[in-house]
Amino acid sequence: MIEVAVIGAGYIGGVHLDALRRLGEVHVSSVFDVDPSLAKKAANEHGVAHVAESLDQILADPAIKAVHLCTPNKFHFEQSMRVLDAGKDVFSEKPLALNAVEARQLARKAKDTGAITGVGFCYRYYPLVQEMAQRIRGGKYGAVRLIHGTWFQDWLSEMTDYSWRLEKEQSGESNVAADLGSHWLDLVQFVTGLDVSEVFADFHTIIPERYKPAGPNLAFQKSGIGERVKVAIEVEDYATILFRLKNGTVPGSLSTSQVCPGRKSETAFEIYCAEGSLAWNHKRSDELWIGHRHGPNETLIENPNELAPALAQYATLPAGHPLGYRDAVLNMLRHYYEAVASREEGDGRMRPTFATGLVEMELLEAVLQSCKARAWVTT
Repeated sequence: MIEVAVIGAGYIGGVHLDALRRLGEVHVSSVFDVDPSLAKKAANEHGVAHVAESLDQILADPAIKAVHLCTPNKFHFEQSMRVLDAGKDVFSEKPLALNAVEARQLARKAKDTGAITGVGFCYRYYPLVQEMAQRIRGGKYGAVRLIHGTWFQDWLSEMTDYSWRLEKEQSGESNVAADLGSHWLDLVQFVTGLDVSEVFADFHTIIPERYKPAGPNLAFQKSGIGERVKVAIEVEDYATILFRLKNGTVPGSLSTSQVCPGRKSETAFEIYCAEGSLAWNHKRSDELWIGHRHGPNETLIENPNELAPALAQYATLPAGHPLGYRDAVLNMLRHYYEAVASREEGDGRMRPTFATGLVEMELLEAVLQSCKARAWVTT
């Protein structure tokens, strides 16, 4: 058993704790949050015996071999550095840091220490996303010609909706592009095996003022009617990014926002190749649409018997029993702990590592530069 600790007991911390409990080969021995009541609640719900008093206490425990960072963006750099300095493996939620400078330092530090690292790009781990990548990377439908997609949510669609992601101090220079855009662009690069080479971005703050709660406010939490103060919002809640892959030869576009009533988490991407097309939507994650010029189109239903043999491990239920978001996180963490056991870090292309996190931070930096300059920027 690998002893691990989880830092941060909010929404994503609970998702990690649930997945780690299901893994079998790891044991969560400690959880910590700056809000002790959240940590105690999470420990009780997930059978964790110890609630730590600080990150220092966790780092001083020689039995703990890996630490999961499920904290707001502003803490990722410092906490990752401290975990690496303590000689432990680290899995961080994305984005890896607040900027590319910090991300480069973390990637270099991880390489120097030999740590096994991970970054939470969990959408790679839906079975049909893996199948999509296998087919496109293998050239089954010919060269990739163009890509299009969206990611719309509604949890910040009202003035009384609030999140730490709307504060530059905690989130960094970007909200929705750093949050949803980083996931989406990672998906596209993973599925195609091609790197983004240029970007042209447009940001907009559709709700420029909001009512901030006086107390703590967790992600996706109902807004409520408690004491509030009106604040100006400095980060975007809408972004459109034009991009080009493979030295500018493959065009693509993404539009994303969190202010779209009725869209809970509408993630979609479409890849058009020379001899066929593929499309996937998170809302119907057990279906992969396959389009043909000649002959009928197809819908591949999630089924371990129909996937490439190496990918069947990700579809753990019979056809007709769709997996969900928590299962994608479980698949991601299973892959991570296989690397921890083998001590093989990889280059970040198949399993997201700090190297992957650095790529996404450099891409976000180019997106921010493009938005300010209103021009194409090379990544």
